[in-house]
Amino acid sequence: MINIPIDKESTKLIYTKYDKNKLIKKEINSVEEFLNDREESNVRWLDVVGLSDEKILQDICDKFFIHPLVVEDLLDMEQTPKVEDYEESLFIIAKNIILEDDLLQEEQIAFMLYKDKLLSFRFKDTGIFDGIKSRLRDGSTLRKNNPDDLLYALLDITVDKYFVVMEDLGDRLDDLQDETLENPDKELLEKVYLLKRDLISIRNILWPMRNTVSSLSKNEYEIINGNTIYYFRDIYDHIIQIIEINETYREIASSMLEIYLSSIGNKTNEVMKILTVFSSIFIPLTFIAGVYGMNFRYMPELYWKYSYPSFWIISIITTIYMLRFFKKKGWFE
Repeated sequence: MINIPIDKESTKLIYTKYDKNKLIKKEINSVEEFLNDREESNVRWLDVVGLSDEKILQDICDKFFIHPLVVEDLLDMEQTPKVEDYEESLFIIAKNIILEDDLLQEEQIAFMLYKDKLLSFRFKDTGIFDGIKSRLRDGSTLRKNNPDDLLYALLDITVDKYFVVMEDLGDRLDDLQDETLENPDKELLEKVYLLKRDLISIRNILWPMRNTVSSLSKNEYEIINGNTIYYFRDIYDHIIQIIEINETYREIASSMLEIYLSSIGNKTNEVMKILTVFSSIFIPLTFIAGVYGMNFRYMPELYWKYSYPSFWIISIITTIYMLRFFKKKGWFE
């Protein structure tokens, strides 16, 4: 799996605020526009897309009193999913999984959850949150809820994307299974190893995600409403399902390797069987030819006029006998 590269374009600040009556979404130029907006609303969401502008990012961290360790984690694409409590806020790292042209990629998404607002940080806009933005525009019940409900919706749609990836990997696995039975070759072996590597990479994301969502669903943090934890438990159940699917796929991929090795072994055995049959047939013929190929002066058969046809008659009879013998033993049909 490879990480999605950092977007080198300018950082975008997408400000969304909403309540049950209205929704406002716009791109702002500075974090001050977000902080200076005093109009009341249920949720204020700042989506920071592209983390290449260190000045803007540092400004956001200063204005929201974000801990320096959080800043380091935001810029580290190799972070594993986790949740950390900073008294007045929660810092969450999640991972999105993308499968394009059989190439598995991961996208790091970070959140800072406050009582009255939510910040999200992404290296690149891959469209992961488009479904939530559509729901907000359509006036869903999400508009009546709080920032922790928005966090749930964003994590839920991220985890739901895992099912799509697993479905694509399942289709790929089915194709490889058919190919394993029909035409096992070195190229197939490479494909199976790549698939196993992808499944291991997904497993390394799923288990930390499971622990992260489990923490959010146990009512350990005052900033999360008691009713919302039940929704986080639903995400937890989904992750467990995906882990089970992933483990099943890994077992199938391992069995495919065993089938491949068995097929190669069977092919090798067939080749060795054929070589053994031919070698066994030619051993007595070679012996006869070797005896009468010697240059001894007194060999009575050498001067017999029927020696040559006798040699061929004996050779043919020996060959027929050997073939019948091997067929009776079931070495070939």
